[in-house]
Amino acid sequence: MPPVELLAPLAAIALGAGLIQGLSGFGSALVAVPLFALILPIETVVPLMALLGAGVSVLNLVHLRAEARLRPVARLLFGYLLGTPLGLLFLARAPEVAVLGTLGVFLCGYALLALIGRQPRANWLREWRVALGALSGTLGAAFSTNGPPVILHVAAHPEWGADRQKATLVLFLLLASVITVAAHGASGLITGEVLRLLLWSAPTLVLGTLAGLWLYTRLGNHGYQRLVFGLIFATGVLMLWRSLAGVD
Repeated sequence: MPPVELLAPLAAIALGAGLIQGLSGFGSALVAVPLFALILPIETVVPLMALLGAGVSVLNLVHLRAEARLRPVARLLFGYLLGTPLGLLFLARAPEVAVLGTLGVFLCGYALLALIGRQPRANWLREWRVALGALSGTLGAAFSTNGPPVILHVAAHPEWGADRQKATLVLFLLLASVITVAAHGASGLITGEVLRLLLWSAPTLVLGTLAGLWLYTRLGNHGYQRLVFGLIFATGVLMLWRSLAGVD
């Protein structure tokens, strides 16, 4: 059992993470990782978040199983597998400040243009699935930031509708989480302590996810689009903050 003083924060953070991901299909790490890191060592937070992310993705996928399509996700995932070792080999040695700062500026700018109704016509975001998957794997391996390329790819397909967009995101993130969890397990990061924290967090994670799914059914396509771009903007701001925090 985790220390008593951690039980309430663990439950509250898991509730918030489940709510965000149940509502949007992504974003749980945006909420949970910085908060978990305030009360837990980062070597515990990373595998715990991977397990929680996989669990909430399963619940989302059950809800949207009729809209899930494996073919577009397969290309993204193939690229993800190619990009992961590249991230470990190259980007881990690259200047984190420059990489995250550049990506943060791009995400904030793209999201703001979309929110004011001037979403750029970037065909490469629609068509380059293997390349975007590779970028996702590279960023995930180097900086634990694998979501933005795939989120932008999905957001560039407004004709899919909210259910199809969310189902594509959820399926990709679930399969990526399985790869990550397997890697953590092979590296010995999934310890008994991580599993105990998972068990204590799981009930409120499920409650938060179910609440998020209920709210999602009331959003509609336009509301979901605005939510996605709002979270993209928040992700960009977080990356800029991480970049600036790394400046001496």
